Amino acid sequence: MIKPAAPPPEQSSDLLQAIRRISELETELEAQRQNPDQTPYQLCRQDLSKLNALIDSSADLIWLMDCDKKLVQANGTALAALQTFGAAEVSPGQPVPAMFPGQEAERFNTIFERVLQGQTEQTEFKTPGGRIFSATIQPVRDGHQITGASTFARDVTQTRHLEEELRRYGQVIASTPTLIAVLDRDARFHLANDAYLRAFNKNRSELIGTHINELISATHYQEYTEPNLRKAFAGEPCQFQSWMDLPAHGHRFMAITYHPLQDPPQAPEFVVVSVHDITDLKQAEDNRRRIFEVSLDMLCISDFDGRFRELNPAWTKNLGWSEEELQGRSWLDFIDPDDFATSLAAGEKLARGESLVGFENRYRCKDGSLKWLAWSSYPDSEQQKIYSAVRDITTRKKMEEKLQRLAATDPLTGAGNRRHFIQCAEQELKRSSRYGSQLAVVMLDIDYFKKINDRYGHATGDEVLKKLVDCCLQELRATDIFGRFGGEEFAAVLIETDRTTALETCTRLLQQISKLKINTADQTFNVTVSIGLTMRSAEDISIDPLLKRADDALYQAKEAGRNRVVLL
Repeated sequence: MIKPAAPPPEQSSDLLQAIRRISELETELEAQRQNPDQTPYQLCRQDLSKLNALIDSSADLIWLMDCDKKLVQANGTALAALQTFGAAEVSPGQPVPAMFPGQEAERFNTIFERVLQGQTEQTEFKTPGGRIFSATIQPVRDGHQITGASTFARDVTQTRHLEEELRRYGQVIASTPTLIAVLDRDARFHLANDAYLRAFNKNRSELIGTHINELISATHYQEYTEPNLRKAFAGEPCQFQSWMDLPAHGHRFMAITYHPLQDPPQAPEFVVVSVHDITDLKQAEDNRRRIFEVSLDMLCISDFDGRFRELNPAWTKNLGWSEEELQGRSWLDFIDPDDFATSLAAGEKLARGESLVGFENRYRCKDGSLKWLAWSSYPDSEQQKIYSAVRDITTRKKMEEKLQRLAATDPLTGAGNRRHFIQCAEQELKRSSRYGSQLAVVMLDIDYFKKINDRYGHATGDEVLKKLVDCCLQELRATDIFGRFGGEEFAAVLIETDRTTALETCTRLLQQISKLKINTADQTFNVTVSIGLTMRSAEDISIDPLLKRADDALYQAKEAGRNRVVLL
């Protein structure tokens, strides 16, 4: 049986990776938050000489300007950064806004105006090299008088990249339809995506910090959640399937995976819960199972080695083998030996991933009999399984064989009819020509058959025809070809027969037919035949010339007095 699947492995891997990365990013960002920014420098002109060494030693960007927005002092880091904007000169006395390009110059000019009026401003800017700086710009006072502005800018490139990566991974988690949550060691929610919140009709503030047993039934918690959480916190990923009652979706069948967020040997602090709705798949599987059980056709699933994995009851009903007797056996184990080569080739075709439609072979039943089966098989390379629908066509095959016999035989006598005889004769002539073997063609006609019909009636005439056919079939070999050409005329092809043997065979036919006793109501009589015989020559490329010569020989036999053989 096909088990309802959990989320595709690649999807589960991506989600787990995203959650793990979110945890790492949160840790890195928290570490940065624990290292508070230095207090921006409150500087005045009198302090510059004392603080030059401190300013120059800082990795942050520090510069001061006067009330005319002209540069007064800048450390080496700031000078290098400002120089990247392409200003003609970065030195004391230069207008600071003009050091920035285009719209940035206008923006900083506006910010400096507000700072020189007494406000402290926070802003960010990016250098052409891609570095991002967070700047604090505040007025510099001498007593109550504003004498300029100081700028303190810290490189926050890494922080912003971490925050962007955190948002990106957060979007991955938020956008998936799979229900994702992270539980701590107390089984309380640390994180949940939007799908999880919607399923339980909760907002984030309501859910975070809540114990998981407040969302699910006590039975489900005791039977599934608590034991699997215990395994996951011991470092063992686990998966199970069960029905759940979700406030937003109702009674649903879910595939649930618990995965420790950290790999051994560290004991994980968190477990990722991934919940995938497989109700439709479960219902489809149940429907498939019901169809599987009641189907009159034989349905099976096998692996790519041809071994049966699942079979429905129709196999036992049709072939007699129990499911246990077939389970694990190769389908080739039951093939009729005459069909083994073609069946093996069909199996190789399936193993290459090619479908098989309408393939027929004979299958051995438990009682030793054979049945004809028609296979339609479809390989699934991903699951390494072959799905087959097999139908018992024994009755149809028997009917086809019967129809073929009827189409090939004379209905009165059972001899091959004219069309069938010519088809077989042409094939044998080609074989004889290819291998250079000898071949004889015989035409045979009952003497005075019309008088028999006129005197004794057509029923007696039919009896003569039947007895003659029986006699000929007894005297000829099974490999020879014999057929009724029409009326009282018959033909035969003697395979691999030389002139002497052909004459002996025709003479024997003549004698045996003359011994036939035909009984009527008031008397018994005998019949005779005339026979025309000819041999294949190198010039005979079709059966027609041979039949013509044999017919001419037959005519000469009749002209010569009948009841004789003429070789031409």
